Amino acid sequence: MPRNADHGRNSDIQATNGARRSPGSAVRRHGRRAVGALLTLLALLGCSSPDRGINPALPLGGRNSGYDLAELNATSGRADLLILVAMSGGGKRSAAFAHGVLRGMRDVPVGGSPPSTLLAEVDQVAGVSGGSFTAAHFALNGERSFETFPEEFLHRDIAAYVWGTYVLPWQWGWLVDPYVGTNDRMTEVYDDLMFRGVTYRDLIARGRPRLSINATDLASGAAFPFLPHAFDVICSDLSRFSLARAVAASNGFPLLFTPVTMANHRGPRCDTPLPVNLAAVPPVTDYNRRRLHDVVARMADRHRTPWLHLLDGGVSDNLALRTTLNFALLGGTDMVDFMRRSVPVRRMLVISVDGQSATDPALSQERMVNGLVQIFDAVSGAQIDNYNLETLAMIQAEMDRMMVRQRENRCRHARVIDGRRCDDAHSLLARVSLADVEDPALRDRLRRVPTGLTLPRGDVDALVAAGEMVIRRNREIAAFLADDTPPR
Repeated sequence: MPRNADHGRNSDIQATNGARRSPGSAVRRHGRRAVGALLTLLALLGCSSPDRGINPALPLGGRNSGYDLAELNATSGRADLLILVAMSGGGKRSAAFAHGVLRGMRDVPVGGSPPSTLLAEVDQVAGVSGGSFTAAHFALNGERSFETFPEEFLHRDIAAYVWGTYVLPWQWGWLVDPYVGTNDRMTEVYDDLMFRGVTYRDLIARGRPRLSINATDLASGAAFPFLPHAFDVICSDLSRFSLARAVAASNGFPLLFTPVTMANHRGPRCDTPLPVNLAAVPPVTDYNRRRLHDVVARMADRHRTPWLHLLDGGVSDNLALRTTLNFALLGGTDMVDFMRRSVPVRRMLVISVDGQSATDPALSQERMVNGLVQIFDAVSGAQIDNYNLETLAMIQAEMDRMMVRQRENRCRHARVIDGRRCDDAHSLLARVSLADVEDPALRDRLRRVPTGLTLPRGDVDALVAAGEMVIRRNREIAAFLADDTPPR
């Protein structure tokens, strides 16, 4: 028999035997093909560069400029007034409440001539975790944010994107590539929905208000701000850093998201001066100054800290206040230099917008508490509330010290400045929170809104309305801004 004929007969026999196999064998064959296709897809997803998303280095001899408070304050707004707004963490609940506070600021007048509003005079917005979305969107878009932010973020089902990172196979690059994390996916989501490839160069070009997005350094537990002085320490170019990536880092809830990794470029090819003179800090000083000194010294040593791994800013400071004044503690080049170079400044207003919920005392009335979410909310809420009180006390004390220095600074310049006595300088730390909602039923309802990135539209709208209401009715802020004491 010809060889090819025999081959044909064997093929027919194999085909016949295959037809007699059980249906399970076909299922197994299809399963192997599906697994093979999935592995191929994962391999393709894993083909990325180790440098993906790494922060760029400063050019030799360069530094981050054009985004200091003094530079921005000089461009517009009242020269005698410095206003800093800090937005807390707390998921979309805090984001919606802070958005409402910004909207209400349009209706809060600032005394003097020409007429102005609280919103128009804001010099810096800071945000952490959920509050970073609101702060970043407003810093980028100004009042246009009031028209676009609700549909681009507040009313979006962001949680669906989060879970898609874990359940959709084509998003599983982070499973096979050690240089890709779940927050790389969220950076892309925030870019697509809101930021569209914007970097800090765009923010610097826009000017006031300056944006401070705050994350937490996993190794030290210290707050890390996306600001010029922090990027100078690691010799990195802030202007080329992605805004969406900064927000993803600040909102990187532990365990749910992987940290955002930053490279430390300080070394022989970087001679950028540090924002503080570490040698001038006494070896024995108060706790906050000593700790900040140690953090900066560690970051400035590339051999000790070649990488920074950043996650949720609420871990280190859920009010986004500490980084606002941290470098004033060490006599740095940001806040202290601003006060020294800005003799006309005689009023400083810091507004803490706090959308964090309260702890639930009703847990004490339950026989069993075994829900993981319930336990986590209670533990994290208690920790945040207790830490917030310490933060507010520290910020108040530092503001008092700064205003003493500012009075001395002004009086060294002249006895009367712009018609006011040189020692006529004062400050106010004002807290605006959900606790300020007057209606007890509404207040209780809003404070029980869960932390998360997806909320019902009705809850979002109620939180926005509450934010507008409480800032408009804040008498302490209104009196400070009226400043109707006659010049001397």
